[in-house]
Amino acid sequence: METKNKFITGEMELFSIKGEEVSRTMRDEPPTHFELKIKSFSSLSKSSLERYESGNFEAGGYKWKLCLHPKGNKDKNGEGHISLYLVISDTNSLSRGWEVHALFRLFLLDQLEDKYLSIQDSNGRARRFRASRTQSGFDRLISLKQFNDPSNGYLVNDTCVFGAEVFVHRESVSGKGECLLMTAGPDTCNHTWKIENFSALFAESLFSEVFTAGGHKWRVNLWPKGHGEQKGKSLSLFLELNDYSTLLPGQGVYVEAQLRVLDQVNGKHMEKKMQHWFYDSSKDWGWAMFLSLNSLKNQSMGYLVKGGCIIETHLLFIGAIEKLGQKSE
Repeated sequence: METKNKFITGEMELFSIKGEEVSRTMRDEPPTHFELKIKSFSSLSKSSLERYESGNFEAGGYKWKLCLHPKGNKDKNGEGHISLYLVISDTNSLSRGWEVHALFRLFLLDQLEDKYLSIQDSNGRARRFRASRTQSGFDRLISLKQFNDPSNGYLVNDTCVFGAEVFVHRESVSGKGECLLMTAGPDTCNHTWKIENFSALFAESLFSEVFTAGGHKWRVNLWPKGHGEQKGKSLSLFLELNDYSTLLPGQGVYVEAQLRVLDQVNGKHMEKKMQHWFYDSSKDWGWAMFLSLNSLKNQSMGYLVKGGCIIETHLLFIGAIEKLGQKSE
């Protein structure tokens, strides 16, 4: 637990977290290895996304990423704070029994003073990463009260910037970064797809018309008699990012969505929710087993009325990620 008794030496602030001394220092130089810029932070913190993991960056011959808990890591008593961790990634290529000792600093930009708040262990010790512990960092990087205080400059125009430096035996500068933009609720979208003569459909799969939400084009993919192992058993339903080919390498789109087949008689709709990142290599997501064909054909359940079926899509929340230095949409 962070103590109330703090003392300052020059521009350095020392405090204790769980019995370990941590230092905070202000500096002019940006992080050597990685920066993570987040726009519309308030929308991110209000979403159901408990944690966000950045893309990979390289330092010291290894690949790393940042893991941010915008509302605090509840499992580590981080409520009321920002929790930020360094994670070693792509560990499958490492030899069995691997261990990596790394000295690292995490950063938060004061945008008013154009200075970086640097947080690290005050004793300069390296932390050990291994298969059973692939992340390390600070459960209480900074309190949300301090973070949200406009006079501190950490959150300006709902935008903030985090960063990292990692030193493993030697320095390695990659200069990469990414920007996460969470789009607020007004950009959400409702789409209704009415399908006539459903029982007469012969196509193995079909698509809705394309609709736009969050600056991207989407469509629904329906398999009326099921997809894959659910063929002949269930109606399968997927959401597809139709303009996935326009994404640059490293770009992605985050969606919280609801897909439902309407019960036109009783109002007891079959509904499922998703939270998914769409990339050029992962353009669709959904359920092979969305609704059993027996339930679909049961007239009392109201999914088919006069041969017609209605599918609704509600995009609840949309975010985008892009690599810094590349053109955004």
